[in-house]
Amino acid sequence: MTTIILLFATETPVTAQALRSSGLGFRASFWTTSEGLFSFTVTRDVTERQEVFLNGFIGGWLNYYSRINDRWFLEFSLGTMVNAEAETRVEDFVKVEAGLITPFLFGARFDLLSLRGSGALQPYLSFGGGPYWQTVVLVDEDSSIGNTEVTVGNSRLDIGGYFGAGVNIAPVSWFAFTFDMKYHAINLEVGNGNSGFDFGIGVTFMWGKKREIFRIRQTKVIVKDIYPAYYQFYNTYPVALVSVQNTAGYPIDVNVKSSLRPFSRRIKDSGFITLERGETADIPATIVFGPEVNQLSRRHPAVLKLEVEGRGGTRLKRDTNAQLIIHTRNSWNGEMDKLGFFVTADDPEIIQLSRNWLNNMPDSLRKKNRNLATAKMLFEEIRKLSIRYQTDPTIPFYQDDRVQYAAETLDLKSGDCDDLVILYASLLQSLGIRTAFVEVRDPEKSLAHLYLMFDTGISPEQAHLISSNEKRYIIREKYQPGSLIAENTHGDDQSEIAYAGGNEAPGDQSIWVPVETTLINRGFEAAWKSGALQYLQEAKMRNGISEGWVTVIDVK
Repeated sequence: MTTIILLFATETPVTAQALRSSGLGFRASFWTTSEGLFSFTVTRDVTERQEVFLNGFIGGWLNYYSRINDRWFLEFSLGTMVNAEAETRVEDFVKVEAGLITPFLFGARFDLLSLRGSGALQPYLSFGGGPYWQTVVLVDEDSSIGNTEVTVGNSRLDIGGYFGAGVNIAPVSWFAFTFDMKYHAINLEVGNGNSGFDFGIGVTFMWGKKREIFRIRQTKVIVKDIYPAYYQFYNTYPVALVSVQNTAGYPIDVNVKSSLRPFSRRIKDSGFITLERGETADIPATIVFGPEVNQLSRRHPAVLKLEVEGRGGTRLKRDTNAQLIIHTRNSWNGEMDKLGFFVTADDPEIIQLSRNWLNNMPDSLRKKNRNLATAKMLFEEIRKLSIRYQTDPTIPFYQDDRVQYAAETLDLKSGDCDDLVILYASLLQSLGIRTAFVEVRDPEKSLAHLYLMFDTGISPEQAHLISSNEKRYIIREKYQPGSLIAENTHGDDQSEIAYAGGNEAPGDQSIWVPVETTLINRGFEAAWKSGALQYLQEAKMRNGISEGWVTVIDVK
């Protein structure tokens, strides 16, 4: 007879248990043959009697199992069964005939309940077969002379089989009790009768992987380089996709927890999603950063920790990691749609500075072309601070651009084109004036360039209030999230369209003014004239907008 014992790790008595992949069990059993269980005694005379006292076998088994898939296991059993079949006594002489069976069996077991419906009790079916080695042992004892002689009689090898059922009781994940019954089909040379039932009780110790309800097929890192300025962006944009496959025979719920210690403020949950049987899904992993990450002054390696949790009759957790690089607080990867993260219109220092300047602005200018007058005032105030254009430092083997926050540029009194654009945009937006970046990647030049435009809030019908020269301004659709941005430098009915993402309808048109911020030391009028001329020549006359090397990105 063979048996196999499988366990399910349980968190509570009513929760199904995760199955270990391997186990080693010990079992005691009693095997009754077809002749029954009765013992009887035959007395021929006073000096001679024959007693048949046991028709079955008793013994023990060593069992090993190994999982081959979800609910099927291979099992191997080695047993030793003894049958003290008959005793013949004549005065002082006793003759005992015993049978010894040593089965070595191979089989399989199938769990009747799926992991979802199972608990501490695990019913199963098993079957298999193999060689049964049978040996007859004769014991002759003469008490009158104190002599005992043991003789090995006939031996033979027969092939038999078994099938049966059982149940395991698993109080913990590494240990279980088992109770089972098997029917052995074998022609016995020893003992009385042939095939019969085997009743057993035993214990098993287990190790290896628990039974899985899901499998992590792949972890794809989308964002290998983390830029601190974008930390709010990572709250919703996945830094990795975890491909999870449901390996259970029923629907399960899966959640991915992600963190980037010590830079993430807390663990972020993807939220449980339902995977149908056999279904595979890519689950996004996002990170909740705290503002502390924006204090890094040098690049820092970090480990993205991902914990996949599945539930469905049981709970199973699997961990996976990925290596990331966190860049410095001033690093920018050159993606124009990310540059807006450096605009700090809510910085208390910027708000205080722009409010102070605005309060000193004459009332006559506030009432007339307010946004234009305010933008000119801010530009001239920056000029008074003697802030100069300065290229970024050269950093070998480091491809990121360095962008200063507005407060840093004010402290350093210098910056390159993107630094000055960020400073000016932060001040404008702190006073409620919308801005946009103009990126120029001229195919005839080796370096890209950046300048800014702002919304005057004036409608095209009142464009004369801005300038009598229609080439000094741009007519654009008022930006709405996810809209297309239409631009028209000539004031006619034909507009060139620049994509800004999304599909919402555009808003009303307004007049926008381009400003070349690198001319900060020459004043607002010169910067305006230069910006307008660049836009006319590059975006329009040379078709930079339509060819895609001139891009306008609204600062959201």
